[in-house]
Amino acid sequence: MEKISVNISSKLELTRQDIDDLMVTALEGGINYWCRKARVVQCPEEYTYASDVISRNGTLELYDAESTDKWELTLEKFMNGVKWYCEKYKYTNAEDLMDNHDADTADAIVQYALFNEIVFG
Repeated sequence: MEKISVNISSKLELTRQDIDDLMVTALEGGINYWCRKARVVQCPEEYTYASDVISRNGTLELYDAESTDKWELTLEKFMNGVKWYCEKYKYTNAEDLMDNHDADTADAIVQYALFNEIVFG
């Protein structure tokens, strides 16, 4: 029998805490093999840790481990990284993403956010 397909889209909503959790995972193990340092460039709201900056619409500067290259990560870029990751791995809701994320997930999200592809690893 012939199959006919249709593309569907869904809205995935992350909480500020979800974003902070993904950033903690990225900064504390996910991106450390290619990123030597993260520096807060700006944050319009009070924060305690660098991992809190993105969810507060701030900007982090990430420094390459082997060169002088650096990249700016913003909330908009981060959410685009989440979109790319969820489309690639077929996540349709935040609960599944958050229940199953690990260092590799956080690394991929940040790389998709910065480069629109996996560059390192």
